[in-house]
Amino acid sequence: KSYSQKMNMIRRFTTNHLFMSAFYKGISGLSMFVSIPLLINYFGKTNYGVWVLVFALFQWVLLMDFGLASVLKTKIPELQHTKKTDLINAYIKSTYKISTYIALVIFVLFALFFLVFNVQSLLNIAFESSFVTKLFLLNIFFFCINFVFNTHKALFVGFHKGKFSEQSIAVNQFLFLAFLCVPMFLFPSIDDKSKLILVSIINGFVTLLVNFFYTLYLFKIEKISFNTKKEVSKEYLNAVYRMGFKFMAIQIGTLFLFSSDNYILAYFFGPKDIVPYEIVTKYFQLPLMIIVAGISPLWSSFAKHYLENDKAWLKTSIKKFNLFYIMVLLAMVIFILIATPLMKVWISKDFSVGSFLLIIVAIVTSLRIYTSFYIYFFSGIGKLKNYMILLFVSVFLKIPLSYLFIKLDFGISSVVLASGLCLVVWSIIQPIEAKKIISNF
Repeated sequence: KSYSQKMNMIRRFTTNHLFMSAFYKGISGLSMFVSIPLLINYFGKTNYGVWVLVFALFQWVLLMDFGLASVLKTKIPELQHTKKTDLINAYIKSTYKISTYIALVIFVLFALFFLVFNVQSLLNIAFESSFVTKLFLLNIFFFCINFVFNTHKALFVGFHKGKFSEQSIAVNQFLFLAFLCVPMFLFPSIDDKSKLILVSIINGFVTLLVNFFYTLYLFKIEKISFNTKKEVSKEYLNAVYRMGFKFMAIQIGTLFLFSSDNYILAYFFGPKDIVPYEIVTKYFQLPLMIIVAGISPLWSSFAKHYLENDKAWLKTSIKKFNLFYIMVLLAMVIFILIATPLMKVWISKDFSVGSFLLIIVAIVTSLRIYTSFYIYFFSGIGKLKNYMILLFVSVFLKIPLSYLFIKLDFGISSVVLASGLCLVVWSIIQPIEAKKIISNF
């Protein structure tokens, strides 16, 4: 009986998509933690800064999908709720077809951009311009292919199997870490250019293989097939695209607000000076990744319960999160206290960072976790107007605020302060808006 109870408890945890999503994101975060000092040691600080600038484009490319991936998370639960499951295959087929067209356009546009503009000069990169162009194009090539195969992550969430989305990311991070050890041992002394090219190829191939495997797995367990004669009506697709454009605008705005920091700092300070900022943000990214991954399956759950007019469930979810958030704040205090000694072990004994940057990044991370919950709520129920207004006002203010704080000698903390001010406003307005929506339907 005791053994049976233990097995039931284990089964409850392993079948809980919120818990397992957070668990897999933790594995991803730990793999990332280990890979960072390895990359710094292999590249050197300056070239690691170059790698950060290159890899940041991966995030930009993945979000240029006209919001199709985000719409999947909302529309698949809707099709299941309205008993239109026969449309799911046709809808998914259309999504992959459009994603392929978008990937081709993105690659061409980026190729033209890098051929026309001198990115090497713009980002203060020490290598010659021709090599920088080749390096960026190589990564964009891989990213565009993975852009299409990456659709499986949104589909897993849409089918209420969010843990597999995070599992695929964890496998990807772990395999990249494992394969990263190969050039470090076999080719430790090759020139800096070759190192950047080699790591780019490893990252691209590993991501492609993992995405391809999980796409096949998803198609098998959900019996998805492109061999369908069912067509999605133009009216339905137009409604999807309208929602998709909203999601794309939100994604690009969010990415600019939180992921443009490296480029702003590179412009004002240079690639080498962004390394301390990158280390601190990656350090606090671990709790951010775990918690946001844990709540991400709520997107489709919010859609489902909103369609069912289940006020009680929505109110209870918000109350539970607010109680959970107290633990988040306590965890952030602990992360601040152990940061300095941990970074000396994690990065190097001579690595140091100011307390002000640590505290500011911790506050912003806490605010991002809090606002992410409400972002998933608004996205799940399709109420995006007020959130979009908040976001684009913040985007409009991001660079002027960053520039102001740089002029006030806040250094690399400037971009974090700019984002933090915006998030304070979000954290006040979003809960009020959510409460109003639940009360009025």
